Amino acid sequence: MKAGLVVRIFALVVAAAVVAGLTVWKPWDDSGTAVDPLRDRAIAEAVTTRTLTEELTVRGELRRDELQTINSAASGRITGLEVADGDTVQVGDVLFSLDGRRAVAVGGDLEFYRPLDVGSDGPDVLQLEKVLSAAGYSVGVVDRYYTEETRSGLAEWQSDHDYGSTATEVDEVVTVSLQANPAGYSVGAVNTVSVQIGGASRSVGKARRNTAEDITGAPVVTVRVVEAIVTEGDQVVFTVTADPIPASDLVVAVRIGGDVTSDDYEGIDDTVVIAAGSATANLVVTTQVDDLREANEDLEVTVSSSFDEAANLASQDLLVFDIQEALDALLERQAELVDEIVTSETAPEDLVVFDLQTEIDDLVERRAELVSDVAEAQQDLTDAEAEVSGLESRQQEKTDVEQELMDKGIITLVQTVTSDVTPAEAANLISLDEALDDANADLEAENITVAARTQAFDAYYDALSAALEESTELTTARDTVDTAGNALASLEREDDRLSFLLEVAEADLAEAQASTDTVVQDLLDEQRRLEFSLDAKREELRVAQGSRYLVGDPDTATVIIDDPDVADAPTLVLRSDSETVVESGLASFTVETPDPLVEDLEIFYETVGSATAGSDYNQPDGDVILRAGQESVAITVQLRPDDLVEDEETITVRLLDDPSGNYLLSHRSEATVRVASADLPELTLAGGGWVSEGATTVVTVVADQAATVDTSINYSIGGSARAGEDFEVLTGTTILRTGESSVDIPIRSIADDVVFLPGDMVVAQWPARVGSVHVEAGHFVQSGTPLLTLTEPNFTVKLFATPSNRAKLDVGQSVTVNMDAGDQEVGGLIAEIDDSATSEGGSETYEGVVQTDSDLVGVDGAVVTIDAVVAESVDAVVVPIAAVLSDGGDQKVRVVTPAGVIERRSIQTGMLDGAYVEIISGLSVGEYVILEIDRS
Repeated sequence: MKAGLVVRIFALVVAAAVVAGLTVWKPWDDSGTAVDPLRDRAIAEAVTTRTLTEELTVRGELRRDELQTINSAASGRITGLEVADGDTVQVGDVLFSLDGRRAVAVGGDLEFYRPLDVGSDGPDVLQLEKVLSAAGYSVGVVDRYYTEETRSGLAEWQSDHDYGSTATEVDEVVTVSLQANPAGYSVGAVNTVSVQIGGASRSVGKARRNTAEDITGAPVVTVRVVEAIVTEGDQVVFTVTADPIPASDLVVAVRIGGDVTSDDYEGIDDTVVIAAGSATANLVVTTQVDDLREANEDLEVTVSSSFDEAANLASQDLLVFDIQEALDALLERQAELVDEIVTSETAPEDLVVFDLQTEIDDLVERRAELVSDVAEAQQDLTDAEAEVSGLESRQQEKTDVEQELMDKGIITLVQTVTSDVTPAEAANLISLDEALDDANADLEAENITVAARTQAFDAYYDALSAALEESTELTTARDTVDTAGNALASLEREDDRLSFLLEVAEADLAEAQASTDTVVQDLLDEQRRLEFSLDAKREELRVAQGSRYLVGDPDTATVIIDDPDVADAPTLVLRSDSETVVESGLASFTVETPDPLVEDLEIFYETVGSATAGSDYNQPDGDVILRAGQESVAITVQLRPDDLVEDEETITVRLLDDPSGNYLLSHRSEATVRVASADLPELTLAGGGWVSEGATTVVTVVADQAATVDTSINYSIGGSARAGEDFEVLTGTTILRTGESSVDIPIRSIADDVVFLPGDMVVAQWPARVGSVHVEAGHFVQSGTPLLTLTEPNFTVKLFATPSNRAKLDVGQSVTVNMDAGDQEVGGLIAEIDDSATSEGGSETYEGVVQTDSDLVGVDGAVVTIDAVVAESVDAVVVPIAAVLSDGGDQKVRVVTPAGVIERRSIQTGMLDGAYVEIISGLSVGEYVILEIDRS
């Protein structure tokens, strides 16, 4: 019970006693004796009502539960650390940066585990779109599918969070060209426009390294070739160069590509080694002769690397560092082993062996000394025993003096054997014997006193006892025998002890020497194993260092393989495909060769005639490609209509000589067609220009007059940009509606360098508190390395109950939490409590969680006490527990009746609360019960 409650109860009892005072009552009989009212006094208290509670106190702690551990999603360097121990992180906060890419806190239930790009499908895509949509970025329909709209929203999000591109790209071009539709329109002069797609308007990411200065110590590898053309069967030398010069062997991956097949050259290794300290290595490729007639073929040698970017070298740097450390440790151990083996082989008797050998030598020396000591002790014992034997023999011989004493009855025959009486002692005994006889006679005659007779008696027997005592010489001799025997036994025991110790020492020495031999053998075995480990680790380091390079520009070198059996210059013939073509039509011409070509051939031509280029027809490019294996190729000229009434005009195509001499012209090197006038709408293109990745622009088809019917407009797409990768695929046709004079062709560029990596977003239940940070900025980390832990932002009150206390607790019970630090007390409820116990140290504990009304100020692990009300009785009839007596198993109280008589009454009790007990039956409020009777 609390101290305050005790004080109140005590005060109540005292007050009751004061109010009751000396109560006058009639005599009573508790045990058959009367009470003297003048001497006996009773202390009584009234029966009252009060609210009783039963409280249970259990221990608890302030804790912050660990929510999760944030691990590195990839290998790399920690380039930024934005949080520290104890920080509270909200959604949108940056936690750290890995190789320059930020890790941002986002909400969700699924940890991102893979890169995402257009075409990805799954719950992680759904979560990504939810995150972006909730942050205000448009992703189209929020679903499981990663679309271009998803990428567009992600690009905006990454731009706002300062993400760099995954690679640097050159600008790409989309070319839109109008195609003819003779039945619907004619093509105007501006019939081609281009759209240049540039890098996205956001921070530039890390580009591919072209120079050695881009990363310290990382060589940049390029490849070159001197020859431009080689003949089948010749060799060609490619030079692979590393800058700066590598400190260790570089194993550069190479491959052959181009037009050649495996039959055109002898096979090569997949790698070429640039030796340490050398800047170059040559790769010799031998071409092969075959019987096929072939066009010139391109043989390309390309160098490649496992690392496209310098940032990706971080994991390799960490691997090389770890291998080097392991190698250094092995080398250090190797040096130690050499010293240990030399020491073991040159000094096999180590300290233990030396000590054991010294001990054995001491024991042998001591045993040798002990032999002479034992012999000497044996001789001493023999001499002592001989002396005792002599003395005993002399003592056993009966002398004349002893015979005389025996004749007089002074001593017996036995006493003559056990004693050796001298003549003086015999004379004294005879004299004293006679004096005793005289004293006896005088006493009978009453001439002397009894005392005088007693004196004569004592003198006689004292002399007799002295004469019969054993000889001092014999006693001494016997003592000498005992001493010599004990000394000999002691020496023999010492000899046994030394023998035992010598056996033990010799066994220990043998074991120690065997152990020494084993140690040397073990060291030699370890040395052999270490040599294998060193060879393996050196090879591992060589491979790791050999692949640590970047590819520069040029990464490809090309040489042409010429087939000497193939003619170098085919003869060309030109003809027109029709004699007449209407305005807005298409004039077609055909270039032919006698035989199919073995390689592509570029043919040059010009247009002349009465028709005017640019107004009557579109000026063609002036060259056309005749493909390998083909015998002919078409040259087309798009005609343009006008509103003029004019005579027929002519267009003539004339083949031109090739400056390189790749073909010859026949006598039919030009052809002509006539152009008939026609009136159709003329279409031109407008727009184009520059657009950033991810943005949209339009190319507009403009007609010189409104269309009178829906008209299909055909166009073609060209340029260096790739449909579906750099821009969305276009159909190649659109409709110009009736009454309209223009139509837009949208060019939607794709931000193809926007990629979602799993480390870009850290999923957790935010806000959360950073428990501990395990890394520092600049550290290299492997994928899966723990970076930091997250805990609950607020303290949780943990409850710990024993099995007996657990039975009284339940979820929802009101509690009071007390903490000594700061004298804090707050109310609360039991929010959780386990149904199964946790065993530790042989005891069982049930854990629970208390939800408090307000926060407690403390530290993690601070101890609290938790008071829970487990039972309550409101307005209970109560008496002090001191008033309740036990009588044979019954509970009774002494009640003062209105007549002043004290009587015993049986009661039924209930809840106990400190000094008060609940009365279920037997008493009424207002009655008085006796607490104590003072008989002093």
